[in-house]
Amino acid sequence: MSGIAASLAGLRVSGVVGLSPRSLAIALGTKPRSYLWIHLERKQADYTLATELPISPDPRGSRYGGLEEGMRGLVIVRAEVGPDESLVLTLGPEGGGGPTHAVALTVSGPRSNLALRALPDGPVLWAFHRGAEGQSEEEEAPQASPPPSFHRPRARAAEAAEEREELRASIERAFLEDFERDLAREINAAERSLTRRLEAQGGDLERTRAQVAARRWGEILLAHYHEIPRGASRVRLPDTFADSPGATVEIALDPALTPHDNAARLFQRAKKGERGERLVQKRLAQTRKSLAGLAGLRRDVETRPAKEALRLLDDFLREAGLRLKARGNTRKIHLGRRTLGAPRPGRPGHRSPGARESIRPRTLYTSDGWEVWVGRNNADNDRITHRLSNPHDFWFHVVGVPGSHVILRRPNRNAIPKPRALEEAAAIAAFYSKAKKLSRVPVIFTERKFVSKPRRGKPGQAICSRERELLVRPGIPKTDAGD
Repeated sequence: MSGIAASLAGLRVSGVVGLSPRSLAIALGTKPRSYLWIHLERKQADYTLATELPISPDPRGSRYGGLEEGMRGLVIVRAEVGPDESLVLTLGPEGGGGPTHAVALTVSGPRSNLALRALPDGPVLWAFHRGAEGQSEEEEAPQASPPPSFHRPRARAAEAAEEREELRASIERAFLEDFERDLAREINAAERSLTRRLEAQGGDLERTRAQVAARRWGEILLAHYHEIPRGASRVRLPDTFADSPGATVEIALDPALTPHDNAARLFQRAKKGERGERLVQKRLAQTRKSLAGLAGLRRDVETRPAKEALRLLDDFLREAGLRLKARGNTRKIHLGRRTLGAPRPGRPGHRSPGARESIRPRTLYTSDGWEVWVGRNNADNDRITHRLSNPHDFWFHVVGVPGSHVILRRPNRNAIPKPRALEEAAAIAAFYSKAKKLSRVPVIFTERKFVSKPRRGKPGQAICSRERELLVRPGIPKTDAGD
C-alpha cells in the first residue's frame, strides 16, 4: 500500500472542491483538512494528498455537485492502489455498517476516468466520462486487443515535493486555459449580439425617417386639397418640396376618408416617426457605447484575477442588456462553495426538417436569471404545459381564478431555485391572471410531472397534485427584459 493510500484510510469526506473542468480536490477530515488533488487529462491521471488546495476554487462554480452529493459524510473504509497506480476508495457510513460506495480513478478504458458507484455491483452514480447508456467507459471498453498505435492512459501518484509542484502547475494551467477560452467565448458572443443589434437599430432608424417623410405628403395633400377626387385610393400631385421643377409624388390614400382625414393620418404617422427616431437615436448611442466599452473590457480582463474578471463581465452584460449565459442561482454546497444552478435551458423537443416553427412562448426572467414561460391563451397554456416543458420544471397557477399557466424552467432536476425565484414566478402567474388587481394572490406550484389534462378537457384545463401554495403580490421582476 502506498503512502497516500495508507493516509486516506479512515478519513471522512467533507466535500468536493471544483478547481477546473478537469481538476478537483476531495476535502477530507475536519479542520485542519487534507485534500486529495485529482487532475484528469485524456491519457494521464495524477493525484496526491496535501494539506492545502493547489489553487483557489473555480469562481464559475463547481461541476462536481453530483459527485459531492454521493460522497459527502461517508468515511473511507479502504484505499487501494493498483499495479498501474489507479486508485480505488471504498466508502461507508460513519459508525460502521459496511461499504456502500466506491470511487475509482481508473486508466483501463480509452481515457482516464473517475467514477462513483453504488455497492455491491450497483449503478454508476456519477462519472467524469460516461458511455452510451450512462455507464462508465471501462464497462464498454472493447475486449479485442487494441491496435499497435493505441496508447493506454497512465495514472501517477505525485508523492515527492517536485511531483506535487508539477501537479499544482498542471492544475493551474488547465484552469487558466479553460477560463480564458470561456471568457473569450462570452466576449465574442457579446460582440456579435451588439453588432446585430446595431444593424437592426440602423434599419429601425431608416424606417422611422421614412415615417417622418409622411409629414411632407400631408402638407402636399392640404395644399392641393381641391384637386383630389373623392374616393381616390391613389393620387399624383406636384411635389413642392422637390428641388427640380415639375417633380411629382404619388401618395396612397384611404378611399373611405376625406383628404383632410388622410392628411391628419399622415401627420399622425410622421409624429410617431419623430418619436421613434429620437428613441432609436438614443438606443444607437447606447449600443455604440457598449461596443466601445466591450473593447476596453477585452483588454481589462486580461490583467485581472479570475473572480474580478467574471464580476466585470457580468456587470457589463447586465448594463448592456445581454443575457448570453444566464448563470441563475448557484446552489450553496458544503464548505461554503457553490455548484452551478440555472443556466438557461435549451428548447425541448426536436422538429422534423421543414416543420413550421411554432410561436415562441412569452418569456420572462427572474432577477437571478431563471427563465419563465407564460401562456398567451388557452392553446398556448396547453402547449407550454403538456408539450414544451420538461417533467422537472415547476408549474404555477393562481388559485380559483382564470389565468395563464406559468413554467419556471429548470435545466435538470438537481437545479434548485431560491425561494425568491419561486416567489417571483408566482408573482408573474398572479400578474397574468384575472386577480392581477388584488394586493395578495394565492398561487399554487408543483413539478410539471404532477400536472395532467382532464380527459376530454377543454384547452387550458389542467389538474395537479402534490402542490404547494404561495401568497404573493402580482407583478413582474423589475430587472426582467422579457419578450
